[in-house]
Amino acid sequence: MIVKFFAFVSLCCVGEQVAMAQITPTLSTNVPPSEQPYSGTIVARPGFNSDPRILRDIVTAEAAKRNCKAIEFGVWVDDSKILTMALGDSMTDVPALTTMHYRIGGIAETFMSTLLLILVKQHSIDLNWTIGRWFPGLLAADQVTFRMLVANTAGYIDYVVVPDFVALQESQPFRAFTDDELINYSVRDDKMNFPPGTSQAYSHTDNVILGQAIERATGRSIKQLYNENLFVPLGMENTYFPVNQNIKNPVLHAFTSERSMKNCPFYEDCTYWNPSWGSTPGLPISDLDDVGKWGPILGTGRLLTPELFREQIAPTSAHLGKNRPDAYFAFGFIVTNGWIVQNPAINGYSAAFGYSMPDGVTITLAATKSETSTTDFAAFEILREVVKYVTPDSPIAF
Repeated sequence: MIVKFFAFVSLCCVGEQVAMAQITPTLSTNVPPSEQPYSGTIVARPGFNSDPRILRDIVTAEAAKRNCKAIEFGVWVDDSKILTMALGDSMTDVPALTTMHYRIGGIAETFMSTLLLILVKQHSIDLNWTIGRWFPGLLAADQVTFRMLVANTAGYIDYVVVPDFVALQESQPFRAFTDDELINYSVRDDKMNFPPGTSQAYSHTDNVILGQAIERATGRSIKQLYNENLFVPLGMENTYFPVNQNIKNPVLHAFTSERSMKNCPFYEDCTYWNPSWGSTPGLPISDLDDVGKWGPILGTGRLLTPELFREQIAPTSAHLGKNRPDAYFAFGFIVTNGWIVQNPAINGYSAAFGYSMPDGVTITLAATKSETSTTDFAAFEILREVVKYVTPDSPIAF
């Protein structure tokens, strides 16, 4: 299941991978991290740190603290790779690799946000359009706009907290959900979290409706729109919108104990659980390099006009809900002390993405859980620790 962890809301040469000593699933090492081999250069600019040796040691130590099964980690400055590394095992006796594909969950909300604004630039959609013409009969559709949906200010109840949805999804993890089913869990009682546009709270429902609204307004599927506007022209060959729960090889496997019962604990492979309950925002699959490539494209507004990029990152929600000026939800991501951040968890995977707008640094992680893992959000927690080193004066503030 996707869960959002918003505390304020609920040395290698460029292009070369560092050789890492293999480690056990509990992330212990036979060779101390400080003695493991490295090669290459350090990129240094005023304002941030990027020594690959230190980055590697932080990630290895923090992953071990959380008993992760596997980690994929990468750092880029602008379009130049500084470090990629993989720790642990994908499966028993199958080492994790930096080329493995995984579910990126809410990182894809940055795709959808950017796609929406590309469509605005193309005059296919206006952010101020209400969605009623495409959703006749939907609660508050005559008041809700595209802008509200992408900013999560529409007010729809998040279906992932509805008890009978949670029970059904956890008891039948291979079940497919339609968007209409997901939306109905939110609106069936004719209640909203707040009147549209008056506050802000993260809601999967807002994002599901946004995906549907984009498709209905353009007459094109999200898969087609992503391929035409993002993945193909950007050369993101390992990023795609799947048609089922399968993942392209090589696969980083995910595991979970979340369905364990009190007197019957168990740990299971959840790689191929059906992700349809996450709908458009949670379905895309990618790999480390593609997400690293995406960082400066998103973080500099490369595909948008300057005006639309300013709107994408603007602090319009900074005083709404539980947002703050130093940590607020923008259009599909959080902005905190100059960092664009996403921190999803879906079907046993945790992921994290950060882009420092002042420094041009991209950091991305994926993590999976061992039987003794202590958190569902290891990737994000490790990202926070890495950022403390990279930009000590600009930490992640949530």
